[in-house]
Amino acid sequence: MLFGLACGQVMSFCFPTEYTMHVERKECAYCLTINTTICAGYCMTRDINGKLFLPKYALSQDVCTYKDFMYKTVEIPGCPRHVTPYFSYPVAVSCNCGKCNTDYSDCIHEAIKTNYCTKP
Repeated sequence: MLFGLACGQVMSFCFPTEYTMHVERKECAYCLTINTTICAGYCMTRDINGKLFLPKYALSQDVCTYKDFMYKTVEIPGCPRHVTPYFSYPVAVSCNCGKCNTDYSDCIHEAIKTNYCTKP
């Protein structure tokens, strides 16, 4: 690894990782636990000196993001007829280090929200 860093080669540890999320709708009777994969890991970055002299696009860092993904759809049980019971979510197939794409990723770092069910 040190040899790769010394030679300027970028090593990353960015790959699909198992993730469990809980989905519920206030109109439906049950919560659904979904196992999926997300992109997670480490991408090589460096802090640039002289930030005042560079354009903003040169200051963006690479993040672990989706290279290829697909959507799956599940049905939330216990929903009344007037409520759409379907929920679609992304599944990471492969990941890479690159710029965050707001077309399919949330690129804002926020505090972790509690991921739990309030229903059975």
